[in-house]
Amino acid sequence: MLSRRFGRLLLGVGLLGAAATAGVPHLTQRISTAAVVNADLIRLSAPIPGVADAALPRPGTVLAAGTEIALVHRLVPEDRERFRLAQELESVRAQIARLDETLTVLAVHEREVAERGRKLVAAAEEVLSRERAETAAARLAARARANKAAADLAYAEEMQRRGLFATPRVEAARAALSAVQAEEEALTARVERIDAQIRALAIGVHLRDGYNDVPYSVQQRDRVLMMREAALDRLAEAQARERVLVAALAAEEEAVRRRTLFSQRIDAPMLVWQRHVAPGAPVGAGETVLDLVRCDRLFVEVSLPDRAFAAVAPGETARVRLPGGLALEGEVAALRGASARASRVLAAAELPGEPGARLTVRVALPTDAAERLAHPMDGSFCGVGRLAEVSFPATLGWNAAEIALGILRRGSDFVSSLAKTLTTPAAALPPSGS
Repeated sequence: MLSRRFGRLLLGVGLLGAAATAGVPHLTQRISTAAVVNADLIRLSAPIPGVADAALPRPGTVLAAGTEIALVHRLVPEDRERFRLAQELESVRAQIARLDETLTVLAVHEREVAERGRKLVAAAEEVLSRERAETAAARLAARARANKAAADLAYAEEMQRRGLFATPRVEAARAALSAVQAEEEALTARVERIDAQIRALAIGVHLRDGYNDVPYSVQQRDRVLMMREAALDRLAEAQARERVLVAALAAEEEAVRRRTLFSQRIDAPMLVWQRHVAPGAPVGAGETVLDLVRCDRLFVEVSLPDRAFAAVAPGETARVRLPGGLALEGEVAALRGASARASRVLAAAELPGEPGARLTVRVALPTDAAERLAHPMDGSFCGVGRLAEVSFPATLGWNAAEIALGILRRGSDFVSSLAKTLTTPAAALPPSGS
């Protein structure tokens, strides 16, 4: 009998010690099992109606930084302005091609006219040189005749003094000499005139043309030069217009691409959480296409009783323990009170409910938490949605005293019932076999 009662006493003391041991962590820490690993959703919606891209990534796909995702294609593209710019650009380029051909033809014609002018100048120089030589020869002949006429005049005068020639004979000789001298002077002036024409021809002036100072070939070359300058001006304008049209067409093509195809550039590594539409399915404007999460920005949401609001503060360190023994340390980022309005639409995981737990605490995890929870490439969605147990350091304030008082009250009730059981007479106890 005593041994049975002693065994019951030892059992009660052991249970009391176990209860006290289980309650000690609650005196030093605030522990909650209503916690889940979570992440904010990054929602990609379609700004234009159309069809979803045929290569939409599947849920669980990791998108590297810098990836361009095509989301929606417009069914009927709007590209009238692009066609107009393309046609205008084609017209300008055809004009440039024609001007290039014109400049080529003018260059050939200019070379031909210049060669013809050079040959004309050379021929004119040769003609003038031959005329000068001819005139110079005629002048020499006239000078010889003048010398003979002078000798004849001297002979006639001598014969007149001797009385052999009459006066008319002498006057005739004198007149012949004057005529030959005049002829020589005329030939000398003609030589000087030819020299002046040669000198003018050397500077490009043709004095033999009574109406123009230059020949027709030179006039043609000047006209070709003016036509070439005008063509060069039009070519420069067309080339400037071409550059403007090329830039405008490139901008319009980019605008058409944006209007026709909506894509999104991913600046940081992300995980495809959910695909709301099937590839190739119709999509309306504003309809959600993909939900993404960043695995380097995981956090844990914890439910606590509302009275713990004063005991947990942002910036404190919290210990997160997951099934399997994995432990992480996080930092309290935010607290949301019991009556705060919150939407769960943009959260990847649902916070499990707990009776009496109305305070929501967000604990930010380290950036490498996803790799420690589960590698992003293994299809485990970075561990989002895993349940966890979170403990916060509890201060020895009113909450801790309340917890301790509750534990002592339950312990005293247990001790009273145990003592009552032990002091009950043996006769009142049920048989051991029952």
